[in-house]
Formats: sequence, C-alpha cells, structure tokens
Amino acid sequence: MYKKRVGAWIVSLAVMLAAVISGGGISSASAQYDYARALQYSMFFYDANMCGTEVSNNSLLSWRDNCHTYDAKLPLDSTNTNMSSGFISRYRSILDPDGDGTVDVAGGFHDAGDHVKFGMPQVYSAATLGWGFYEFREQFEELGQDTHMKRILRYFNDYFMKVTFRDSSGKVIAHCYQVGDGDIDHNYWNAPEDDTMFRKGWFATEERPSTDCISGAAASLAINYMNFKDEDPQYAQKSLDYAKALFDFAYSNRKEVNKDGPGMYYDSTDWKDDYCWAAAWLYLATQDDFYLDEAFKYNDYYAPPWWTHCWNNVWVGTACILAEINDKYDKNSNKFEDRFKQLSGMNQWTEVDFWSQVKLLGDNWMSGQVAKTTPAGYAFLDRWGSARYNTATQLAVLVYDKHTNGDRPSKYSEWARGQMDYLLGKNPLNRSYIVGYSSNSVKFPHHRAASGTTHAEDPSPHKHILYGALVGGPDQSDNHVDVTSDYIYNEVAIDYNAALVGACAGLYRYFGNSSMSVTPNFPPDGRDLGDDNGGGNTPVILYGDLNGDGVVNTIDISLLGRYILEIIDGFSVPLEAADVNGDGDINTQDHTLMTRYLMELITEFPVERNR
Repeated sequence: MYKKRVGAWIVSLAVMLAAVISGGGISSASAQYDYARALQYSMFFYDANMCGTEVSNNSLLSWRDNCHTYDAKLPLDSTNTNMSSGFISRYRSILDPDGDGTVDVAGGFHDAGDHVKFGMPQVYSAATLGWGFYEFREQFEELGQDTHMKRILRYFNDYFMKVTFRDSSGKVIAHCYQVGDGDIDHNYWNAPEDDTMFRKGWFATEERPSTDCISGAAASLAINYMNFKDEDPQYAQKSLDYAKALFDFAYSNRKEVNKDGPGMYYDSTDWKDDYCWAAAWLYLATQDDFYLDEAFKYNDYYAPPWWTHCWNNVWVGTACILAEINDKYDKNSNKFEDRFKQLSGMNQWTEVDFWSQVKLLGDNWMSGQVAKTTPAGYAFLDRWGSARYNTATQLAVLVYDKHTNGDRPSKYSEWARGQMDYLLGKNPLNRSYIVGYSSNSVKFPHHRAASGTTHAEDPSPHKHILYGALVGGPDQSDNHVDVTSDYIYNEVAIDYNAALVGACAGLYRYFGNSSMSVTPNFPPDGRDLGDDNGGGNTPVILYGDLNGDGVVNTIDISLLGRYILEIIDGFSVPLEAADVNGDGDINTQDHTLMTRYLMELITEFPVERNR
C-alpha cells in the first residue's frame, strides 16, 4: 500500500506547480512527433469499432463488449433483408442451412461514431489496412505491432468470408455488405452494447450485384492472402478462394454501383476502380493473366492525380499495384504497357508509365493544384474528413518512394513527414488530431461508445479515450472545433484511419529514430488476450506517466499533486508509476523528482537506475 504525506507540503506544492507550468518549453519523455507511437495508437480505433458476438474475444479495449448479437439471428425474409421472397425461396438451403429461419451476419465493424456496418467504407478500410501492412510489414514487426494488426485484418476478412454465401460448386449466391439503416441508426446516441434498434441486412445478389462492394471485398481478401501466405498458408488459401469467387461474381453479373442500402451516406459513383483494384491484387496473388487483362481493360490511367485514395475512388491504389506488378514481371520490356494500351483502347503511341500518375498525384498535392494549401502548410482537399485524404496521399507517396527511389525518402516522403507532423500537433492550434496521442489531442470525437453520454450535445468529458482515432481534421484556414456534436471537424470513421496506419509505418521506415517508441502496457484499460503485442496486462511501468498517454509532462505533475492532497485516490495506471524514487511511498520527494525531470535537471528517475 502506497502512503501519502500531506502536511506542510501544500504550500510548496503550489510553488512548484507554478514554477513548472510557467517554465515553458518543457520536454516530454518521448518524441513529440513520434511515428512509432502514432502507429501503435492508430490501430486501437478498430478495437473500439468491432461489432458482433466475438468483440470480447478480439478487442483490446476492456470497455468494449459483444454488441448487436441479434445480427446473428437476422430473420430471413424480404422485410428484414433486401432480398426478394422468390430469391430467398430459391436459395434458402444456402442462406439458412440449419433451417431456423434466420441468417447470421454478426461481426465486422461499425462505420464511424454510429453503428451501421456500411459496405463501401468497410471493404475499403480492410483493403487499405492490408495494403499498408503489405508494404511496411517490417516496421510493424520491428515495433512489435504486427500481431495486433493481423488480429484486425483477420476480424475484417473473416467477416467478409462469413457473410459470403456459396453453393456446393463454390459459386457466390449472396454477400451481405451492409447491416443497419443509417436513417434509423442516427436517431440514437448510446453504447452499441445497449442497441436494440431494427437492423436490416443488405445483400448483393444476381438481382442487385453491387459490383463495387463485391470487388472491394475481393480485393481485401486477395491482400489478406498476400499477408498470411507464408505464416498461415491454409488460412491464406481460404482467403484467396473467397477472393476469386467474389471476383467471379463481379465479372459474371451485370455491373452496377452500390445504391441499395447506403442512401446518401455513401453514394458510390463508379465500380470500375474497385473492380480493377481487386483484379490487380488477384494478379499479384496468382499471376493469372485473366485478372491482369480485366484490370487493363477497365483501368482509368489518368484518374489517380486528380483526387486521392479513398472509399469512393481507389484509382491511386490501383495505379500503385499495377506499377508494382509491372516492376516485378515486366521490368525490362514494354510487354505489359503494350497489352494495356491494346485492351484499354489507348493510342498505341502514348507513353505508359504506371508510376508516373502516382508521382503526378504527389506533385499536384504539393503544388496546391488539387489539394489547397492552408496558411500553415496543410494540404486540404475537402471539409469532410480532410485528414483522411491527407494521410491517404501520404501513404501513396511513401509507397512511391519505396519502389521508385531505391527505398529512400525523396521530397515526397519529406512532404508526407511535414503533413503528419502537422496532424500530430505542429500546427497553429498546437493540437494533435489523433485522439489520445498526447495531452494536446482532441478530446471530444463524435463517437457514441467512447462518449458514454446519451446525446451528442452533452459537453461532459468522455467516459473513454478513443485512442488512435483520426478526427475529421482542420479546415482550409487551419481552424478546428473540438466538440462531440460536430460531425465534420470531429467525425471519426474506419475509413479515416485506414491509410493513417500505413502512413505512420512508412514514415517510421524512413524517419524513425531512437527517440521514437511504442507505449508499454498500452492501453491503460486494456484487455489481455494472451497473444497480442498491442496491449496485454503484464505491468510495464513508464515512471512519471500517470495518465497513460505515453508522455511525462505537467499534466502528470498536476495529477500527482492532486493525489498527494487526497483530491483523487488513484490514476489510470498502476500507482507504482508515481513512485519515481522507488522507496515505496508516494510523496513530495516524488513530486520534486518529477519537477526536476521536466525541467531537464535530471534525465531519468532513481527507480529506473536501480532496476
């Protein structure tokens, strides 16, 4: 039991706090722009947004539990699904093999702060997360974050396979791409574990093909094959088998965008980008010319530089993978380029360089021709999730440097570094747009589960820290409003974080140094699943860090003072973190040592020297 000694120390506490707070320029225990920590934290948003009957077995956040378990018993009829009665009757034995009149679509991820499982952002997020891991796997492994990432990728892709219904020959009959109705869901503000609302299931079938959604799922599963083929070949092969079956569905049925279900929330405008995205990855996985021909046939060569990689436009990612394919299988000839021109109908005299369009994307963003540059240097594309577009472009140019610049950073990676530093806090507001990353992070993301409140307008501090969530971000004037109810500035979503994860890994690859590190024993309120390197409950103490944000700063000094004065009775981390001299007591000596540490009069605590 740690003891507190108050006495005459009250006066000296006020003096010391004033000295520390007024000192200015106080350093923390870790780098301010730390891509290792940003990578680690960025994945935890997916733990917060898991859905279904297996959340408690997969989420590393102890405050999340199984939810929407009734999705596992979705009534199989034309009221609870978008499938016609005739279709259900024809394929009942495949959709409902146990004959209980229901279909199991539990699992997957909530879209944002709401609880709908929307199709397009879910397949995009899974594929983009997998892409980032595929490109920068070594950095995940070096930082001990690979197991956490693979758990998230499995949760996505296992769900896609679960909700794909196939006949005895392996042909896809139906695929559930959405559960929940945005118009209904958005009338509620509560934890997902408490939801009882009506949740309709939306299926792609021969009647409603949803080519883009189906193709996106195929892409994710093909990437999953690439990421697991060496360590778990049986699982990887299963992923590839489903990827091929889904692509065959997209190929064989009429082509149309996903309109049935998402409504105004995700208004898809094209299917060809998703189709080519899937075909490119399937060629990389199989070297089957059929897939490359399909990619070449529909590829929009000139599209990538004029927007960026996002849920409604994956031409940038497609260009990168086609370029990688060309480098790997046709580096010293023009066979693939000529084949592309022939299949796409491009003029035979046109010079084709698949990487050139990714380079032009970087040039357009850096020059302000596509994204406008704010007064503080931030590349701003659109007010709805400006940070997601920014980080997606970071990922693309980092991949470009990996493959075209001898795996060394060029001006494009340097640009990405500056943009990420802005998002981590190097901006006029000194605000980090990644929740929980530092003491100056946004505090009020638009997220029901984390808020712990019953309405978005409640100004109360959030019950839970939504670690790693990338909020919508600043506007074109570098302004931002940090309130829960603002679903533009402070929206969070699975597609917002998707490219952030890979971008952090890429930046660590090129700019990581010894000052950057992951936070041990993270998150403070984590769940131990026994095999995950993203958390765990074995105490690894960061001495002096009393709020568990990975840094030692004036907030921790204040918490220690409040503890000694018996205003609070503990911290969100073990009490041992406050005993910085290791004498078994928490008292004024510890406070003095922390003050000296923050003033850079000492560089480590006595307890660390004695361990």
